[in-house]
Parts: sequence; C-alpha cells; structure tokens
Amino acid sequence: MTTTAAPPTSSSATSDRDPALHRRLVWYPRVLLAVLAAAFVVIIASGDGSTTAGGRVGGDYPAFYAAGTLVAEGRLDDLYDTAAQSAAQAELMGTEDGYLGFAYTPHVAAAYAPLASLPYRASYVVHTALMVGALVLALQLIRPMVRLVDEWFAASLLVTLASYPVFMAVGGGQNTAITILCLAGVWRGLADDREMAAGVALTLLMFRPQYALPVLGLLLLGRHTRAVATAAVGAGVLWAVNAALYGVDWVTRWMAEVEPFLDATAEANARNAISVLGFGRAVLGVDAPLALALGGVAAIVVAGVLSFVWWRGTFDLDGRMALTATGLVLLSPHALFYDAGVMLITLLVLVDRDRRRWPLVAAVWAAALLHTTRHTFGATPFALVVVAVFVATLVMLRRDQVRVLPTQDSCRLR
Repeated sequence: MTTTAAPPTSSSATSDRDPALHRRLVWYPRVLLAVLAAAFVVIIASGDGSTTAGGRVGGDYPAFYAAGTLVAEGRLDDLYDTAAQSAAQAELMGTEDGYLGFAYTPHVAAAYAPLASLPYRASYVVHTALMVGALVLALQLIRPMVRLVDEWFAASLLVTLASYPVFMAVGGGQNTAITILCLAGVWRGLADDREMAAGVALTLLMFRPQYALPVLGLLLLGRHTRAVATAAVGAGVLWAVNAALYGVDWVTRWMAEVEPFLDATAEANARNAISVLGFGRAVLGVDAPLALALGGVAAIVVAGVLSFVWWRGTFDLDGRMALTATGLVLLSPHALFYDAGVMLITLLVLVDRDRRRWPLVAAVWAAALLHTTRHTFGATPFALVVVAVFVATLVMLRRDQVRVLPTQDSCRLR
C-alpha cells in the first residue's frame, strides 16, 4: 500500500529573499561548531591522568576502554567478571568509587580493542571524533529524504550536537551516534530501494539488540524481505564472530553473566531511564508490580501501533521511520537519557514537512534540560516528553496524510 507525504512548507524562501540572513544561517553554525571543537580541545588538554579541569575524562568510556583492554590482552573469560572490569578501570575512574559495567556482546568489546591500544586520554579523543563523524555521516545519509538537512547542513549538525541527549552521549563516551547512524542507514537503504544495504545497516545495529530486533520485526511486517534476509545472514555472521571470541555457547553464557549487572543497573540508573518501564521503576520501585505492568502495557500499545503502521503502510517510509525512532525508545527495557538522541530522526521529519513546527523542536530541545532535575524528583521528567513526542508524531503524520492530495506532483510514494 502506498501513501502520500506532506511537502515541506516555505523551505528557504525567506532566506532567499534576504541574502544577509542566508549568510548568517550558513556561517554562524560553522563558527559555533568551531567554538565547540576548540572548547573540547582546551578542556581535554587540561588536568592530568584521568581528570581534567571539568572533571573525570570520558563519562562512561572507561567501561568500553576496559572491555577493549581485556580483549586485547586475551582475557576474554574475564570480560564480564566484575572484579576484572573493576581492576581494569581502577586508574580511569579518578577519585570515584566503583566501576562501570560492560554488558554488550563480545564482538563490541573486540571493536574497542584497537582504541584500547592507545593511552586512555588519546583513545577518548579519537572515540569522540568518531562519534561526531558518525553523526555527520548519519545526516549525510538522510539529506535526500530531509530537505531541511540538505539546505542547512551545518545548522542541523549544530542543533544535533547541542541537543542535551546527544551532547551527553558524545561527551560521555557513549555510542548513541552509532545507533543513529545505523537507523539512518536502514532508512536510506529502504528509500533508495537498496534493501540489502538496509539489511547490512540493521546487522550493524545488532550491537543494540533492544533496537535491532524490533526493527527487524517491523521490516518483516512491511514486507521488506530482502532487507530481513540480509540482516538474518548478518546475524549469522555476528553469531560466528562471537562464537570464535567467547565459545559456541556464548549466547547463554553472555545472558547469564550480564543479567545480574542489568538488574543492578536498573536500580542504579533508574533516575536516567526514559522508557515507560524505566520511568515507572524509578517512581514506584524497581520491582514494583505496577511499574512492570505499566511498562508491559506501554510496550504492547507502542508495538501494536508500529506493527499496524508498517503492516498497512499507513504512512510513507519517512513517516514510519519518524514514528519508529521514538517508539524504539519507549519499547526498550533499557533506554537511558542519552538514548533519546535517536529522536533526532523524528523531529527532523516533522519539521521538514512543515517548517512552522520548529517551535516543537525547540520545545523538545529545551525540555531535555529537565533531565537535570532527576536527582530532585528521583526520576527524569523527560521520560514523559518522550511519550508526548510519540503521540504528537502519530497525530501530525495523520494530519499530513489527510492534508495532502494524492495527485500532487511533490508527493513521494513508498
């Protein structure tokens, strides 16, 4: 089934009539990006060891660096051992107590082994540069689908990097940028009718199975069989790689060894959780039956909406991807604040279809700062914003669908 999409309103007409405004929109973001880069260099060059003038270097990065170190040293059997992880991170945590657990599959740890061959501070700088590069590539991939990004690339990159979830992810040593890149790759592959490329991107997304598996199911419902088949082959390759690293029984061993960690972090990170389940556990208690029930009901509703949309082709591809990006955050049993960066896809699609929606982007961008109150409330209020964005996206896509006539030349069929 094919549907129509709403064309963007008044793309760059205003700036075309005002050359000075056009120049400002082109150059100001570039200058601010340069300022951000310079500030990062100044901060990272200050301090000594694992600390800088701004505090400990890397946020969560010690977990990835230590995992890469264990792989590089051939200590794969110690990869999920809490004592081994803690010892490997001892010099990276500064004056902080405890350690940061690593719960990714073995092949992710192997991917960090080359970075672990560098001194920690240099490794963190390279990792940060790679994450920024991933965001640049993600925006490049979606340029043909989102004219706003094509027209104002530097501004789009600035808004992306300056959004609180993405800023925290990149500066905090997390890999949310890779998640965004993989989703952009799936989107671009489907848009170009290159389903094998979409399947490869989905394979790469399997380092975050809580996102990859729902997307795999949705593509199957959407009858993107070549993408699903390619991803299935890719999953087989990843299984073989992990088996070579950790043994043929790696799945059961991995799940058994990370389950205690996930249970512990569910409580430790409750204030950072933005899924319905995570927010409910933060407010009501980790093991509260009502929290589990709310999370389960929300997951069923969101999964049902996404499944229907992909099965029926209710919206065009861009609309489905926009709804899916935010839906994945709500579906995930382990979604923390920095994971909200994937909502970039949602917001870009919505504002590109109607430039008058820019206050929505500004509101969500500003609302992300509510996360700073999580210690006061014991939970992040931004979790409620994620729910609101999902509902608003569904409503707006429906309005766009009704507003546009099928005979319009500007409509794209999917």
